[in-house]
Amino acid sequence: MRNAGHARISWTESLGGATLAVVMLLGGAACAKPQAAAPGEVDALVARGDTVGLAHLAERQCSAQPSSARQTCYEDYFVHLAGSDRVHVALGALAALAAEHADIQRDGHGYTHIIGIRAWHPGADVAAIFRSCTGLFQSGCYHGVIQAYLTQGGSVDSARAVALCNEIAPGESDRWLRFQCVHGLGHGFEMAWNWELPHALKGCNWLHSMWDRYSCYGGVFMENAVASMPGGHHAAAHALSASMPMGDSSMAGHDMAGMGHDHAPDPTKITFKMRDSADALYPCSIVDTTYQFACYQLQGGLILNRVHGNFAKAAAECDKAPPLGRSQCYVSLGTNASGMTLQNTKKSIEDCSHGDPGYQPFCFSGAVKNYIDVTARAEDGIAFCKAVPPGLNRGPCYAAVGEEVAVLHSSDAAARTLACTKAAPEGEAECRRGAGVLPGQ
Repeated sequence: MRNAGHARISWTESLGGATLAVVMLLGGAACAKPQAAAPGEVDALVARGDTVGLAHLAERQCSAQPSSARQTCYEDYFVHLAGSDRVHVALGALAALAAEHADIQRDGHGYTHIIGIRAWHPGADVAAIFRSCTGLFQSGCYHGVIQAYLTQGGSVDSARAVALCNEIAPGESDRWLRFQCVHGLGHGFEMAWNWELPHALKGCNWLHSMWDRYSCYGGVFMENAVASMPGGHHAAAHALSASMPMGDSSMAGHDMAGMGHDHAPDPTKITFKMRDSADALYPCSIVDTTYQFACYQLQGGLILNRVHGNFAKAAAECDKAPPLGRSQCYVSLGTNASGMTLQNTKKSIEDCSHGDPGYQPFCFSGAVKNYIDVTARAEDGIAFCKAVPPGLNRGPCYAAVGEEVAVLHSSDAAARTLACTKAAPEGEAECRRGAGVLPGQ
């Protein structure tokens, strides 16, 4: 989850562990022959809602294979499982599998994108399928549904894009859900237009409010960041091209025919240079100033990838950014500090304690927001802030929790107040300030 001031990388939506931390799904060889599901096994597990059993089945079919083939095998599994209105059970199985395997946890955002992409098909009620997603792994399922809708559902035009999010989450009724939609539009524009970042950013400008546009920009830059990693186009394109029957046969190891999408991306024909080995701040260094704020919110992951995860070196690169983007570059380092360590508080604090002390608070802000993005629970962010050493970084941490609370409970001041009371005694005032809750409310 991100408000207009934040992108949602793991990545992620954390790059480097890639976003994420950024999350990257690498392509690989076809799966070796899996241990096939027994006749009726899948349907029986789905009927019982046995997500642990489905996770064990995935493990049985895929875990023994080499890493690249194993990842493709898991992709195929969730592509199959997510069809036929089985989004909840697919997400439940993914959560159960990730609880046992750190590599699945790291790549969870990418797998949720796959589930969302596969869940929607032409003719289906996009709003209903969108709402069947959850916030698991930074809400990638929501974003995947939008990607599928834009790449499979006909021409991509301004009326269709604007109408989509107005239908799913109109106005201020649910800002958190609306963020997932407009952020997902950014991902979808990038894919529908074959990762042409300038074109996708212009698509975001169709949206009427600045908050919507900036949230959409974040989706564009996140998709560019993820897709520009080695093999980064693979997972989304793989999910879009899948048409595996929804029967009870083994969920992996099958050939996949194309679905005949109107806007299926072709990674072999990308013309925009997605990254520049000579410029650590690219593409932020070449986009119009209108987009730089959103761009730098994702740049930390790309920088960390260049410097092999060295946060001190990454902070030094952020220090070269213009004032408009420097704070957001540090925010992005914090997002990655959280995501790359799988929310390891001690290591995240250590990673954010580098660079210019005047900008370190922004790193802690990014880290705590990612904590809340993962679970949609303010309590997890408050626990992180309490562990931050006393000093200049702790207050901004609590304020950042408040900003996330404001998105989670956009129309309920009483719920925002209640969430911030859990930061008492020292953090309540800063949390309330970030949440926009006045004294007495």
